[in-house]
Amino acid sequence: MGRFTLWTYFFLATASHGLLDAMTDGGLGIAFFSPLNNTRYFLPWTPIRVSPIGISRFFSHRGLMVIQSELLWIWLPSALLIFVAFLIRRRVPSPS
Repeated sequence: MGRFTLWTYFFLATASHGLLDAMTDGGLGIAFFSPLNNTRYFLPWTPIRVSPIGISRFFSHRGLMVIQSELLWIWLPSALLIFVAFLIRRRVPSPS
């Protein structure tokens, strides 16, 4: 695995974290431009439920709703992306 591939992977992981946090339905929002500007933002579309704080509150009906939300909006698209990348890598011959 080359440096560019690793750099791209870490860049996408870092950038996607902020975007996914901005898609949640709670909290204070995301300071995308911190430390230059401390204004906090949400995206207009917030389908991801915020996880309740505390172990007992997590293992409740609300916690189950959060897990379902994350499965639908985070894990399923991620699995599809990984699967497509796997198929593409299988088709492209590696340089010898």
